[in-house]
Amino acid sequence: MLHLVPLVGASQNDTLTVRVHHSGGDARVTFGEMRTLTQRTATIASHDGVEAAYEGAWLMDILKMNSASIAAIEKRTMVRSYVRVEAADGYNAIIALAETDTSFRQRPVILAWKKNGQPLDNHDGPFQLIVPDDMRHARDVRQVTVLEVITP
Repeated sequence: MLHLVPLVGASQNDTLTVRVHHSGGDARVTFGEMRTLTQRTATIASHDGVEAAYEGAWLMDILKMNSASIAAIEKRTMVRSYVRVEAADGYNAIIALAETDTSFRQRPVILAWKKNGQPLDNHDGPFQLIVPDDMRHARDVRQVTVLEVITP
């Protein structure tokens, strides 16, 4: 389970922490560590047709960063595993773990912290999940607070 600890007014604070929990144990990833990953961009159109470019890192890279148990998940296990994403307002969405991996998907899921070159605002951030190829963006969860990795 990942817990994003929001810091009011500090959406771009390097000490913002993501706590990762998986069967192998707990780990923490700071926003500063996330920013060392290769930056990824996904341009998507909202329901009203307005395009926006989101910047962040592939979700799988963040999940693996300090969690050996997630990094060790085999492909056969990955295809039956998922991530439950929860927003600050209680909204939930499910992402197949395979959707976060470049060996399964050309444009994998990203955890974004910028929109159109600017830090995400308090309405969307500090982090927003972006599923680039969804035609409806109901899984583009804003204000992500929990990412729970479920490996049956």
